[in-house]
Amino acid sequence: MIPCRIIGVMSGSSLDGLDLAVCVFHGSYQHPEWSLEQHTKASFPDTLKSRLAGAHHLTGFELMQLDADFGSYIGQEINQWMDKEGISADAIASHGHTVFHEPALGFTTQIGSGSHIAHITGIDAITSFRNADVAAGGQGAPFAPIADKSLFPGYDAYLNLGGIANVHISSDDGHAKAWDIGPCNQALNFLAAKLGKEYDANGDIASKGKIIEHLVSDLISKFPFKDGSPLGLSNEMVRKTWIRMLDQATQETADLLATVVEAIAKLTVGHIAPFAKQETTILVTGGGAHNSFLMHRLQKHGLQANIKFELPSKEIIDYKECALMAYLGFLTMGDQPYGIHPVTGAKSDTIGGIIHKASR
Repeated sequence: MIPCRIIGVMSGSSLDGLDLAVCVFHGSYQHPEWSLEQHTKASFPDTLKSRLAGAHHLTGFELMQLDADFGSYIGQEINQWMDKEGISADAIASHGHTVFHEPALGFTTQIGSGSHIAHITGIDAITSFRNADVAAGGQGAPFAPIADKSLFPGYDAYLNLGGIANVHISSDDGHAKAWDIGPCNQALNFLAAKLGKEYDANGDIASKGKIIEHLVSDLISKFPFKDGSPLGLSNEMVRKTWIRMLDQATQETADLLATVVEAIAKLTVGHIAPFAKQETTILVTGGGAHNSFLMHRLQKHGLQANIKFELPSKEIIDYKECALMAYLGFLTMGDQPYGIHPVTGAKSDTIGGIIHKASR
């Protein structure tokens, strides 16, 4: 197979910017040889970030305008990056910004017009990766398990600490489980914003705060463990639970940050512990992996459950989700099913992704 170069594009729910990475795949679809070659991160302009943050409140007309504008922004950022670094690609695979995720109602919405991306860059763009799974009765999440075992073999489980924390547990019999655990960076960044910061670098502020134990229990109670059943959390669920509770809290922000870190760590270990073996080794990626205080609390609570959390290279921590999107694009281009329905709860396997053809 001729090597396929795909730009993976990720815009997370924590709104910390646009991640771009060139991934090269060749060999089999299920176990490809691959490399992450070049990568960059673009910050959102303040106006665009504000519009994305409030996208769920927009009228239908305004949302469609934002869809076009965000797609144009993505295309322009990719063009500038390609021109600057001399990058070429066979396709672009973009997750888009999630506005609505309501699998129980049969729909999910990620904006960032693929048609605009394809037109501006002159490269075929693939978007809307979750829709087919939701249409088949699945949660449309988490999708990370598609890439975990294929691109990062050798671990018992995979934890992503993004805007929402999610986990994929491998099993010897092939019956893997994966689900969204609960809020993560969305809640931490919400509190950091109260101090005029985008995020709490390294968890430094949280590490100086006091953990409020009763609030830890209250936060954890909102996302109880459900036997590892398929579960995809929406941004709206985060806003209606943790964000609302934290916005109404009267304690010092540093104490609230410490409390949320503790809740994330305890909630995560509580969800994973029922599946722990004699020693379970977990690969941790996502922006939260840079939070040293959060990792310290995870290791502390994990030790009691024979769980060990390992960090990969900084490049993989920051751009694993881009690699996931690129891999989904690679599968879509080859008409390959995702094999994700056992963990999402879909009635059948699907081939996700909509290909927007560039002008020839």
